[in-house]
Amino acid sequence: MVTLAGCTSPTDAANAQDAPCEAVPAAFVEHVGLVLSDTTGRFFNDYPTPTPLTCALLVLLQEEMKDDSVRYHFEHLHQRFDDPRARAAFTFIKRHHHFHLAMALTTHWNPDTRIEAVKAVNNYRRIRPMVCATKEHYARLEEQDRQAVRYFIGVMETTPLHITGSENATIHSVYMSEVVHVLDRFTGQEHSTTGDMGRTFDMPEARLQQALTDWRKWLEQ
Repeated sequence: MVTLAGCTSPTDAANAQDAPCEAVPAAFVEHVGLVLSDTTGRFFNDYPTPTPLTCALLVLLQEEMKDDSVRYHFEHLHQRFDDPRARAAFTFIKRHHHFHLAMALTTHWNPDTRIEAVKAVNNYRRIRPMVCATKEHYARLEEQDRQAVRYFIGVMETTPLHITGSENATIHSVYMSEVVHVLDRFTGQEHSTTGDMGRTFDMPEARLQQALTDWRKWLEQ
């Protein structure tokens, strides 16, 4: 099991996301950000900047990238490879039920691809009960679950709930709704938004705050 020493605390999500990660080399953190978040020449700057991966997830990703196939698919997420929908990476994720690459894609520079990545993480957790594993392996999987929940709570706390525009606003609403769905999937809870869940994120503020409280309580169990 990977030791997550030196990682920042998720208690204050905004501060945790901005704090340096001492558990992995600074060059690795910079490279991950460049591959996943470089939007040079793209219109995607109209969307909120994706919440960066937490230190704990960076530690797990660094370990996974010792695998040549994972590293290949990760490197090809950079926009210079002109694959905005990351088709090869998603094929790899589906074939191998790959949590770490799916989590990395949740910070992808393409907002549509971020949505698909959150859905992929949701599907990973949906089929997880079918996985046969040793007790030790299952403990690692449960720790991955907790890191995913911490990250997505951070997304809800650091991302504007709504943005202006027509198509942009719709895409962002879908993204925020999918984040709620994946949090509920991991925690076994239900905090559906109201109205047209496919197009509009219209969760009332009071319900959102209750959802955040419930998700945090799950982490404390």
